[in-house]
Amino acid sequence: MNLKKVPYTILPTAAAREELRRRAAGQSELLSRSVARLTSCDDPCPEYSEEVRSEYAAVDELLFYQQCRAALERCLAENSAVLHYKCLDESVRTVCFRRISLGRIKIWGLPC
Repeated sequence: MNLKKVPYTILPTAAAREELRRRAAGQSELLSRSVARLTSCDDPCPEYSEEVRSEYAAVDELLFYQQCRAALERCLAENSAVLHYKCLDESVRTVCFRRISLGRIKIWGLPC
């Protein structure tokens, strides 16, 4: 991965942790709403299959952000970390973390 052409963000460590936690919590909230959704007891509910497909996408995003959180912690312990996350659609998302100074992290490849 050529890091010179990839957009990056520099954040304080606490802000990076909180941003990744917030993103994971958002995906988790999508799942909890879906699980709580009622379906009809009498009639078939064919639109629920679309709900299940959207849950797969939410779970994939949640796992991605949880893996990012783990990579951030590895970065803090070892000064850098790279995550190659294989999505459900077989694509690979790469995110790089590097500690650049005391309390600051440079992150490449994290979606906005």
